[in-house]
Amino acid sequence: MKIKKLLSVCLAGILAASFALTGCTDKNEKAATDNNVTLKMLVPGYDGGYLKKELDNGIKAFEEKNPNIKVQIISVGWEDLNSKIIQLFQAKESPDIMLTGSRTLKQLVDMGAAENLSPFMKDDFKSKRVENVLKTAQIDGKQYGIPMAFSSRALYYRTDLIQNPPKNWDELLQTAREVHAKDPKVYGFAIPTDLESGTDEILNFIYQNGGRIVDKDGKYTLNSKENVEALTYLKKFSDEGLIPDPVSMKRNDQATLFKNGNLAMFVSGPWEKEEMDKSEYKYGVAELPVGKFSAETLVTDSYVMSSQSKHKEAAWKFIEFMGQPEYQRPVSEAFGWFPVLKDEEKDKRFNDEFMKPFAAKIKDGVPEPQVSNWDTFNKTFVTAVQKVLTGKATPQEALDQAQSELEKQ
Repeated sequence: MKIKKLLSVCLAGILAASFALTGCTDKNEKAATDNNVTLKMLVPGYDGGYLKKELDNGIKAFEEKNPNIKVQIISVGWEDLNSKIIQLFQAKESPDIMLTGSRTLKQLVDMGAAENLSPFMKDDFKSKRVENVLKTAQIDGKQYGIPMAFSSRALYYRTDLIQNPPKNWDELLQTAREVHAKDPKVYGFAIPTDLESGTDEILNFIYQNGGRIVDKDGKYTLNSKENVEALTYLKKFSDEGLIPDPVSMKRNDQATLFKNGNLAMFVSGPWEKEEMDKSEYKYGVAELPVGKFSAETLVTDSYVMSSQSKHKEAAWKFIEFMGQPEYQRPVSEAFGWFPVLKDEEKDKRFNDEFMKPFAAKIKDGVPEPQVSNWDTFNKTFVTAVQKVLTGKATPQEALDQAQSELEKQ
């Protein structure tokens, strides 16, 4: 009995030691893994210079403070961004962090590709964020993205041709008519329909007429009366030759047309200022003309963490680090974006006369629609608008067809 008891005690001691060693080994392996991390981050347009300086500076500071964590950027084109994210996820090769439009979040969440960030967010973190901007990256009340870019729109116009900028839809159309009548080489307005940016600009008009893309249950409402009316209004610009060819018109081309003397008015963001200042034609900036309602599209881009990341704590550490004012502010300033942090709201640049028209409409902003497949919706919607503006279909016909196609998805 004594021998058995002694053996039991010895065996228990050996097992305890074994468990202890195993526990230590697991902890050491975890520590070794955590201490030698390379985070991969997908960034659209980085190779072309998009946020390169601002991100590089932030990454350098982060790596100096966290010497065992490295950040490697993977660049991708804007038009290929969403498909690339899906491709990498399906191949189980998702980067740890992705910079992407908040509009794609529902699709990523439905796929299981985006990590719920709510458990990572402490009250202190949330209290420093502009609430309505933070909400643009929520799905069903859960935070799947952390906004890092928030843009607003206004109307650019030539002050030598237009003394009083239009304040509503009727005045916008009439002003475009008057300008074009005086000089047929000058288009009164522009309606971009490119896949990269066109949808957000057209949504301004949809929202200003009280329309929506999906209802509260997420079902498509493309062919609603309000949306048909909005496209019927835009069609007048095309019918009367007041806009450049809508199929080839890109948002990024508008400032160039203006500088060349061929465009009198267009809608865009503050990032156009640098190019517009180079123009020989003087320009002004005014609030977006109002339809039935005062509204604009709220557009945000967000840091999104992959659900496949093996370094979620380190990934969150980087996202949280980049959200500090000293690293977020340069990102916002790079393109004239608006505050995602409350600390930014105090910046003097937002009281600048140039920025005031952009700021004025934020309170009336409507988020981009949350759809199950942004690329499919985007292409279908833009194609419908192009058909309307080129006379290949009536607004009702084009939106009925688009509605039918999307309901089959």
